[in-house]
Amino acid sequence: MAATGWSARQGLITAASVVLALLMAAALGLQGLWWAAISAWVVSNPDFSALWRKAGMRLAGTAVGLSAGYVLAVALEGIPLFQALALFIICGVGSYLRFVSRYGYAWFYGTITLMLMLAVSIVETGALFSFAQNRFLEIACGLVASAVIHAAARPRSDRAATALPASRGEPAAPAQPADLDLVHIGLVAGTSAVAMVALWSWFDLPSLPQAIGSSLAVLDKDFGAMRVRGRQRVLGCILGALAGLAALLLQLDNLVVYLTVLAGGIFYFSRMHNGGGPQSYIGTQGGVAFITALITDGGPPDALMPVLERLAGIFIGVALMLTASFVLSALKRRQIARETATGPTTGPAG
Repeated sequence: MAATGWSARQGLITAASVVLALLMAAALGLQGLWWAAISAWVVSNPDFSALWRKAGMRLAGTAVGLSAGYVLAVALEGIPLFQALALFIICGVGSYLRFVSRYGYAWFYGTITLMLMLAVSIVETGALFSFAQNRFLEIACGLVASAVIHAAARPRSDRAATALPASRGEPAAPAQPADLDLVHIGLVAGTSAVAMVALWSWFDLPSLPQAIGSSLAVLDKDFGAMRVRGRQRVLGCILGALAGLAALLLQLDNLVVYLTVLAGGIFYFSRMHNGGGPQSYIGTQGGVAFITALITDGGPPDALMPVLERLAGIFIGVALMLTASFVLSALKRRQIARETATGPTTGPAG
């Protein structure tokens, strides 16, 4: 059985995967280079079979989400009420199925992608097909790069190993569909989706994709765990943003220097990201924020404001989801307390 966990070798593999994903996307002339880099980052895993499962489910979820989202966006164009209803249902049902299905990872990315397509059709009505095509190619670049580097550089003992353990990032065994907490999670997700897109549409807030990903990423079957996950995401994003903004102070005009700085940051955050343990999510989000700071649509950032806007989108998405979960959790506790207080009582006999 192959050993899992972080090693310097795994750190180098992860860094090389991100760099290759960036170069592949740039060679294809794609604009969303950071989508490719983040895709390579999130599926990196010392467990090679888990990497293949995650990559396959992410690609499948993305493809289905883009296709269904395009059809739905075209059908509902110009009908805000139906668009809002579709957002609520898709995000609520998709988040529910994420926790009850053995393919929860695919449901997660399918829901995010479908929601993003609908949101883009509301906020930016033009070039929807081009948006979908580019997103698929960018994410595919990241997944292919990560799989190729891991396959070529993993230890020989890993290649001969079989029956590898399940990844720490894989969804747990399916929960019972009747679990009321899951119903409330669906309500939280659906409500947050509609509120988020409405706020972005009304107030022109920054970076809707980051906010969507952040809001759904912190969802959990337990409200307490959701708050912990939200705090870890915020902490990781702060650490990654600070590291990325510090890196921007360096002279990054030279491609070799730029790629070296990028790889160095990824190597650093991969220690926590791939190391396992209760704090690994901080490392995961630190790497996402670091990539977000160092990679813009055209490559190295040439202005600070787009970087700050994408980081702001991450924090706003987390804040919205935690707010919605807090409100619905409070309402649920009040309802339970009211039912307990007004429940039937047993009086004296006679």
